[in-house]
Amino acid sequence: MGRLLFRLAALSIMFLWLAASVACAAPPAMSAQGAILMDAKTGQVLYDRNMNKKLAPASTTKILTAIIAIESGRLEETVRVSAHAAATGGSSLNLYPGQSILLRELVTGLLLRSGNDAAVAIAEHLAGSVDAFVEIMNKKAASVGAIHTHFNNPHGLNSPSHLSTAFDLASITRYALTNPTFAEIVSTKETNIEWLDRKGNGHERNLRNTNKLLWMLEDADGVKTGTTNRAGPCLVSSATRNNQKLIAVVLNDHSRWYDSMQLLKYGFDTYDLYEYVEQGVVFASLPVESGMTGIVDAIVDSPGSLVVSTADYPDVTVEVDLPEKLKAPVYQGQKIGEIIFYVKDKAVKTVDLVAGNAVEESTMSKLLLRHWMDTMRRLSNWGIL
Repeated sequence: MGRLLFRLAALSIMFLWLAASVACAAPPAMSAQGAILMDAKTGQVLYDRNMNKKLAPASTTKILTAIIAIESGRLEETVRVSAHAAATGGSSLNLYPGQSILLRELVTGLLLRSGNDAAVAIAEHLAGSVDAFVEIMNKKAASVGAIHTHFNNPHGLNSPSHLSTAFDLASITRYALTNPTFAEIVSTKETNIEWLDRKGNGHERNLRNTNKLLWMLEDADGVKTGTTNRAGPCLVSSATRNNQKLIAVVLNDHSRWYDSMQLLKYGFDTYDLYEYVEQGVVFASLPVESGMTGIVDAIVDSPGSLVVSTADYPDVTVEVDLPEKLKAPVYQGQKIGEIIFYVKDKAVKTVDLVAGNAVEESTMSKLLLRHWMDTMRRLSNWGIL
């Protein structure tokens, strides 16, 4: 009887463990109007809820404002705050007209304290006006794949056609996080900035990040909060565990902290990143027949990585399709091979290998011209010409 009870208990424990495993594998229930979970390295979408629905993004807009400012290379410039910038409503850094402050400090206040006044001051300093800066924003958004996004301002305050999507915000964030300065700022819980008060006295001012997820989730390392009456509570978050970084976006979500945390945990518990080769590296060098030069570098054109379910990770294999040699002409950026990822012998992803340099076809006239130029160069070096 005792042995039977032991077996029944063991079976019960096994059943509960299996049930828990299934529960962990299921994506969390979400209350967001739009949401996405994206792998930062590959851009693979691991969860989607209306990810292409156009919604008001609120202050998550400032992710793009910040990366444009950082990439300007002007962070050490002093900004003089206009009356227009200082009067901007909503969340504020409490800037005042005529204040002098480094652009770097404004970007920090923009991302940590969500200062709308800082957003306008940045826009005016970098582009001369808010309208000119917004043009830069929209061009930048399109260039990183955020094709369903249109911004009317640099801060995210309500405007009827100021719209983005969960997918677009994840794409903008994926791009921004490749910048070490941006990544460092958004992962900062608390810091001090240099502040000049109205009396001209300089002191340090403490800023505490509005992103509570940095305290709630051990792996969290970004990114930006946002809230307006129209947009509702929004959050773009990121977290890194081992070699994998995930980006979660929830829009108009009154459970944004819990939902984001559960979404990131689901990603880490369910998926693994299989890394084969880094984007941009020279994968191989191939000989070229009939070329003016004899070698072409094969460059990895996009991330040579794949996100798969934890269960499928052992079944990932990689095949490389690359010729032994090429024939001129070869054009820079030309596809010359590919890396193929398989899961259980089924091809699931290809990564192009492209020519890193051009090689012209060798002709008699080109060879004679090269010989003549080499001769002239040698004569010049010898002082004869």
